[in-house]
Amino acid sequence: MKKLIFLFISLFAFSLAFSQDKATNTERMKWWREARFGMFIHWDMSSVAGTEISWSRLGAKPLDIFGDPAGTGGDSIYDNLYKKFNPTQFNAGKWVEIAKDAGMKYLVFTAKHHGGFCMWDTKYTDYSIMNTPYGKDVIRELSAECHKAGIRFGIYYSPRDWHHPDYGMGDNTKYEAYMTGQLTELLTNYGQVDVVWFDSFGKGESVKYWHADKVLDLVRKLQPQAIINNRCNYFGENVPSLKADFDTPEQTIGSYQPTRNWESCMCVVEAPKGGWSYRRDGKVKPFAECIRNLVGCSTGDGNLLLDVGPDPTGIIPSDQAGRLAQIGEWIRKYGFTIYGTQGGPFRNGKWGGGTFKGNKVYVHLYESAPDTVSLPALKENLVNAKNLSHSNVKASMSNGKIKIISTPADRHSPDTILELTFDKPVTRVEN
Repeated sequence: MKKLIFLFISLFAFSLAFSQDKATNTERMKWWREARFGMFIHWDMSSVAGTEISWSRLGAKPLDIFGDPAGTGGDSIYDNLYKKFNPTQFNAGKWVEIAKDAGMKYLVFTAKHHGGFCMWDTKYTDYSIMNTPYGKDVIRELSAECHKAGIRFGIYYSPRDWHHPDYGMGDNTKYEAYMTGQLTELLTNYGQVDVVWFDSFGKGESVKYWHADKVLDLVRKLQPQAIINNRCNYFGENVPSLKADFDTPEQTIGSYQPTRNWESCMCVVEAPKGGWSYRRDGKVKPFAECIRNLVGCSTGDGNLLLDVGPDPTGIIPSDQAGRLAQIGEWIRKYGFTIYGTQGGPFRNGKWGGGTFKGNKVYVHLYESAPDTVSLPALKENLVNAKNLSHSNVKASMSNGKIKIISTPADRHSPDTILELTFDKPVTRVEN
């Protein structure tokens, strides 16, 4: 009998803790779910060479998800680029202004990428921006400007470190102490941190080197309101699901997933002539593609974290800034169909998708959509259909099902938007 009572109490305690954790997760994610759109910034001394951040570094990449390529040790050229890194035109206020004008609600900056170079004043290594000709803590400036402008501030930190001599050595204890020391600096010296964005330890046997739970617990202790992505231990493996707040599909739009928070991280510069960081041969993606990526994330009930790569002087290149300005113009007209909405109430697809809020559904039709789009039945009744894109697209409802009829001439690039008003708040349909 005592065993049964103990079991009951244990199950009750677990259930209560689970419920409280879930409630806390929902509370801290509220602003992020409403924001929908953020800026990712990949920038360090690699911009001097104009090659891909960290990945252009030659030599071994121990414990990496892609294995160890040929070569050992460091890269004498890459590892010394910091001696030429002098971004005298860096202006944190200008970066934040560009993000804000683009309609971005939060910013995530690379404090340390896989190559190990640190962009703040850290006491744990000399391999930092403080020992460049520039010699200033850019994270201090950037975090301050974000706080002043009302932009949520996030820190990217790669647990991987191909430069550090203790990384992956023995039981990895020395490196773990280095990493947690640096995280403590980042989470105590720069005010409120709203997002902590890790980038995977490794895979397979390498997970035994890490204590991911302890790392996430440290974040929760130092910045309890911060939200954490799922890459603290190779894309979320072996980490309790409630400890990571959102998934991170990369360079692709996430699937329709209203039961799990997710965020697609994508570059504004397209491949193969570009990447995450500054590339001399980079070419920005077309405006229409950028809008469809934002719409595709929102209609799938996810966020878009759009990356820029500043040049070695500290300037976000004019072609990247110009594209963000175009996106901002579109958002000033149609942002109400993105911000604060849920994806749905039906599954999105190649034709486009929907977002909804209250008794409004915003149908986004891509230019390539078919002439007739039939959507699943809703419980609510359609009372009005308004075309926000000034075209002849028509919407009707019969037996609860919605039918959208248009011609190629009606559909605009990059997106045609209809506002459907129903007689009561809309609920998501199973499809």
